[in-house]
Amino acid sequence: MDVSTKAVRIALVGLALALAAGGGALVAFLGSDGRLSYTEPRGNPSTTGSDMTGSGAAPSASAGIAAAPPGQRRDAPGFTFADAEGKPLRLADFKGRVVLVNLWATWCPPCIAEMPALDALQGKLGGKRFQVVAVSLDRGGAAQAKRWFERNEIRNLAIYAADPNQFGNAVLPTSLLLDAGGKVAWHGAGIRAWDGAEAAGVIQALMAE
Repeated sequence: MDVSTKAVRIALVGLALALAAGGGALVAFLGSDGRLSYTEPRGNPSTTGSDMTGSGAAPSASAGIAAAPPGQRRDAPGFTFADAEGKPLRLADFKGRVVLVNLWATWCPPCIAEMPALDALQGKLGGKRFQVVAVSLDRGGAAQAKRWFERNEIRNLAIYAADPNQFGNAVLPTSLLLDAGGKVAWHGAGIRAWDGAEAAGVIQALMAE
């Protein structure tokens, strides 16, 4: 990534977080019903070192990517989504492989800024043991995501879309890294260097578990 591109991404992250804070929206981890919620955060052991019942801060775009120990991982959220053909899916359908879930939308500048890195990650590591699952929350559904992918030459990612009404006041992008057993090993909000060495190292370590 060159300096100018990195600067643009950092600026977009700052803008997105400022807007989220102004609207009173904070990203929490998983609610008691096992779904993603966007209320007061309960902490992220991957970035704070505390358990999920602690009072840690919300995941930030500047925090690193580090998998939580297996004993501290929780079940993946139970939201529904669909592939490009309309087949209904849940994250449980991807058990058996490490999965990076990315909630995004075409109207979200930070989301589209990190999409090429997610596409590159899928091209590099994607296969039977790992997959990037980028789930669009656009009102236009999979068709809108497909048009954006085609215009921007996103070639490696499959198209998935979900009803945005499932997510309330979602702060996007939000990402979850699932181990092969379907447990959440890490989660965070904001742009990440998904095509960098840190992300690849964490994912490959989960693949080796």
